[in-house]
Amino acid sequence: MPRWYMLLARCFGCAVIEDTWHYFLHRLLHHKRIYKYIHKIHHEFQAPFGMEAEYAHPLETLILGTGFFIGIMLLCDHVILLWAWVTIRLIETIDVHSGYDIPLNPLNLIPFYAGSRHHDFHHMNFIGNYASTFTWWDRIFGTDSQFKAYNEKMKKSEKKTE
Repeated sequence: MPRWYMLLARCFGCAVIEDTWHYFLHRLLHHKRIYKYIHKIHHEFQAPFGMEAEYAHPLETLILGTGFFIGIMLLCDHVILLWAWVTIRLIETIDVHSGYDIPLNPLNLIPFYAGSRHHDFHHMNFIGNYASTFTWWDRIFGTDSQFKAYNEKMKKSEKKTE
């Protein structure tokens, strides 16, 4: 049985691997020559909800789902880790597609956690915010620039109404 801190470390490693895979392949699925054939199905819902997270073309499930399994193949040495990673990943996926930014959400304690606002903007705008769990790839490559501009605009409009 793995120690709890090894379990957390390996789940974090799986999340980093999956997020990296997801960012680059998700961004590729938004390419104009590919998007309408595969990824557009997932974007039929502009306002995401939890179970919609798994609504996708079979090729998209295969392409993006591969990132989930890479971490398992590299880091999993016990069935408990497998179950922990499956559980964490499903909770995270449903959370970012929930449409709710819950202030006391324990996932918000994770540094660079994307959350539902980050992914809701992706479904609203279809451009940018390609990462699944963390925000660092979007920040590094500037694919969150429209999201940042949108947030600034929202903050200014909130100040005007006060």
